Amino acid sequence: MFPRQEIKSNAKAALKANYWPVIGILLLGSILSGVIIGVAQIPSTVATVQASLAGVDYVPTTSLFTSCLSIVGGLISMLFEVGIARFAYRVYRGDAPEVGDLFAAFKDGNFGRVLGGMILVGIYTFLWSLLFIIPGIVKAYQYSMMPYLLIDRPDLSIKECFAMSKQMTSGFKWSLFVLELSFIGWAILAVFTLGILDIFFVTPYLTLAMGGAYDYLKRTRMETTAETTETAE
Repeated sequence: MFPRQEIKSNAKAALKANYWPVIGILLLGSILSGVIIGVAQIPSTVATVQASLAGVDYVPTTSLFTSCLSIVGGLISMLFEVGIARFAYRVYRGDAPEVGDLFAAFKDGNFGRVLGGMILVGIYTFLWSLLFIIPGIVKAYQYSMMPYLLIDRPDLSIKECFAMSKQMTSGFKWSLFVLELSFIGWAILAVFTLGILDIFFVTPYLTLAMGGAYDYLKRTRMETTAETTETAE
């Protein structure tokens, strides 16, 4: 039985115990990702402003430089996604919040492996989504442990991380969906606060709860995976 209420309770307690450090570090991660993506839009924005000042209609075009900036921005954002996952998992477990966790994917020679794994997650999820929405959603939850595994289990190859994520989420995809869905009330309420509640409570709470989901599946499903592998060998 997936302990959704226990995970949420623990996540809320972890947030309460480390409130301002968690808010600050997660906000920093969002800002860094936003800045990187925003930089990719600078050429287009400049062209739009120049056209407006000249009194002519601007027809958007995508140059090779702009495309490269957008791709690089997206890739770096993926690395920060992994860092945020690492941060949430550690805080949920009771570790002190550390801003360095945001940059975990850039440390200890993890860059190429983590980036490669996250790129494949994006590609696979997109391809499955082409088969209609539902298969894409199912696969998104099957791959949902990848950001955690790529950092938490450096001993595993990318292929092994995919296999581990599949094993850990087997029978729990619906539970993970319901866990996220249980925050919809808070998300709706955040709309009426112009997103302020989202920044200062909803997103940090949900982020820590997903870290808690990984913690639970790691403790219960990863051991099963290891035992199965040893038996097969």
